[in-house]
Amino acid sequence: MKNRPLFCLVLVLAVALVGCESMGPKAKTGAVVGGVVGAAAGAVIGHQMHSGVAGGLIGAAVGAVGGGLLGNEWDKADEAAKAENPAHLTTAAIIDMAAKGMTDDAIISEIKRTNSTYHLTSETITYLKQNKVSDKVIDYMLGTASSAS
Repeated sequence: MKNRPLFCLVLVLAVALVGCESMGPKAKTGAVVGGVVGAAAGAVIGHQMHSGVAGGLIGAAVGAVGGGLLGNEWDKADEAAKAENPAHLTTAAIIDMAAKGMTDDAIISEIKRTNSTYHLTSETITYLKQNKVSDKVIDYMLGTASSAS
């Protein structure tokens, strides 16, 4: 069957999307981004070994799993913060506020009002920047970790 690799790719993606139903928002995003980046990297590496399709499939699977696991850890951190402080603003909420055009000062005021604290990793900072959260807000979020100690 000439289209077998394409069929396998569609099948892998379908199974991955079904598994996303019970995943948090960051786990879903991580799985999708990881899958795309993994597929591209795997295809390039596989092409060098004369098997670009197989490399792409393997890369997509590994990238989706890795991205999903990383995103899942971010979702767990948000859940733990919410359990400790029910008013806590998640990083997803901050990204949403920035996307809606709230000013930096308004976002920072909400962080203060809700007494939210953050222990940001370099990956989370990159994620915030990619989602158009300003350096001013990120710097304030970083400062909340030291004030919580």
